[in-house]
Amino acid sequence: MRRPIYFLLSLLLLLSTGLLSCRQEPKRMPDTLPDVYGYITNIKRTSKEGEGKAKAVVAVKSLEGVEANYTNASVKIDEHTLIEDETGEALKLEDLREGHQIQAWFDGDVLERQPVEGHAKAVRISF
Repeated sequence: MRRPIYFLLSLLLLLSTGLLSCRQEPKRMPDTLPDVYGYITNIKRTSKEGEGKAKAVVAVKSLEGVEANYTNASVKIDEHTLIEDETGEALKLEDLREGHQIQAWFDGDVLERQPVEGHAKAVRISF
């Protein structure tokens, strides 16, 4: 009699921890030094209107006298990238323009070439 109860309790525990681990944390702007800090010199859209997910590759040239991990970068931005302005208001990829100041934090490995290439987990834009 106890065996089925233990089995059911174990199954319930396993399911509840699995469901809780699937819940995603809200996206937050990192509080670390940005990987690249500069201004946008070029934006290349990599998906067209109506294709669904917004994607782009943004060329960033560093600002003189500003500390960051890399000087220049090619930053990939997609629907998983958190994009905010300096006040914390959410922005869309379509809001980015050449000349905007950008701070970007990479997600995962980057290609160590000049300029460095990586996927952004978060970007902060100043107009």
